[in-house]
Amino acid sequence: MLLFSLEYCWVLTFLVLQKLDIGGCRCVEDKDYIVHAPPIVTAQVGLCVHIPCRFTVASNIKVEPFNKGLWKKEKPKEEVVASSDDPSRQMFFTGKITDKNCSFLINDVQKSDENSYYFRFEGSKLWSYKCTKPKLTVTDLTDKPEISVGTLVAGKEATATCRSPGVCAGKAPDFIWTGQAGNTSNYNNSYPNRTRIYFSNFKFTPSRNDNGKPLVCRVAFLSNTAVTEQTMKLNVEYLPDVIITTKGGVRDNTFIVKEGDSAQINCTVDSNPIAEITWKVENEEKEAIKGQWLIYNLANISLSDAGKYLCTGKNHLGSTNKTIDIIVHYAPRTPNINCVTTEDCSISEEHMVYVMEDSALALACITKSLPEASLSWILPDPNNTKYITVQGHLSFNKVALSDEGQLTCVASNIYGMSNSSIIIKVTPQPRNNTWIITAVSCAVVIVVLFIGGVLIVYFFRKKKLSKKSEDKKEMNADDSSVIYANSEVHICGNPTKETGTNSVYSEPEDNNSFGYMNVEDIHYATIDFSKLKPKNAPKYIDNEYE
Repeated sequence: MLLFSLEYCWVLTFLVLQKLDIGGCRCVEDKDYIVHAPPIVTAQVGLCVHIPCRFTVASNIKVEPFNKGLWKKEKPKEEVVASSDDPSRQMFFTGKITDKNCSFLINDVQKSDENSYYFRFEGSKLWSYKCTKPKLTVTDLTDKPEISVGTLVAGKEATATCRSPGVCAGKAPDFIWTGQAGNTSNYNNSYPNRTRIYFSNFKFTPSRNDNGKPLVCRVAFLSNTAVTEQTMKLNVEYLPDVIITTKGGVRDNTFIVKEGDSAQINCTVDSNPIAEITWKVENEEKEAIKGQWLIYNLANISLSDAGKYLCTGKNHLGSTNKTIDIIVHYAPRTPNINCVTTEDCSISEEHMVYVMEDSALALACITKSLPEASLSWILPDPNNTKYITVQGHLSFNKVALSDEGQLTCVASNIYGMSNSSIIIKVTPQPRNNTWIITAVSCAVVIVVLFIGGVLIVYFFRKKKLSKKSEDKKEMNADDSSVIYANSEVHICGNPTKETGTNSVYSEPEDNNSFGYMNVEDIHYATIDFSKLKPKNAPKYIDNEYE
């Protein structure tokens, strides 16, 4: 209801104004000649403004193609500013008279163009439409150009495009690019109503350092009297750049830490878009995060923490990495003392080394440390110049009894020291060799006497056995059988078995059986005759004679 009332009031006001003379202009009462156009039009300096317009004439008037439409400026004098038959003017018709379209365009608007304008029809009847006069208001240039650009990748050529504000038919503006070095080319798009849109292309190659920097397109109209510009912040994508830092500093990609300490390794990744950061230790993944940095913490550092640490930054453009070698320094471990003499030499579990007097001795002291330890010896007699010491090695050309005592190897570096000791025991050399000669001589005499005694016993035993053999042969066969049957026989030497009725075999009765020598082919026996019994003689003796 309110909207209807406002429209009604506007129409009523319009009709009243048609009957009144406003500003010295008396409006014609004839309703056949009416102009429909906006009463107020606003334009910006340097741009253009289009004023839509339609008009009516009496029904008995025919609008011919040769009829003319004019626009006049009201002040200071009524001068023609646009004509339907002259499109070269600053202001020109965009409408078609035969269509009763009186629209027109004002190009390259300036402050001096502020005024009221009215339409005049010149045909079979001349008529000025002074009751409806659009008023042009000119303001400063505030519209900005538009900048567009595709994806920017560091190192790859790109093109940014700047579009001038306004759709006009006036003079082309000047384009000025700032913020980057590149090449400019300008062009425009034309439309059937003789208007244009102006563009400028800017070719350049951004770098990773250009990310976030401004690119400015500046557009100047009317010989630089009306200027507008647009700024775009560059979004340059680039591969991750990896930097590893530590509190103690990195030198030649090496970070030195001390055993037992704590440390941090910071991996900072500069990339666009943001990268995924990964820490690997000896190719084993430890930590990963998406961001700009990742800190790796080392606590209570041990030798196992030494090694190669790799930080990788990765985004959709690719990946880069950096490595750092962590070296763990530590104080010397307890030294080991080894005997390196070519002769028989060893160190006991009690850390004792035994060496013969006047023999050579060489010892080596070995320890583990980083940095390398300095090795020195503490000697029983530090003023003794016969010791030769060279970085952990100690040697004696001839060991003396006075060299007995404790030797200590001391290992030290900037982180601490440790030591290890051994005790040398020297066995003295014999001072007189006569007793050795005497002992050898006695041994020789004893051996000779023993061999002689053995030979004598052997000789007499053999002779005795030979005599017994002869006695045995003189015995009668029957008698001998009695003897063998009633006697105890002890065989000396290896027992022998013989087949037949006259065989003799006896085994030792107990462990007390004795033997003299086990001589091959010699056997002898002991015969006990105490058990012999007398044999009765035959009653008759037959003598046979041949």
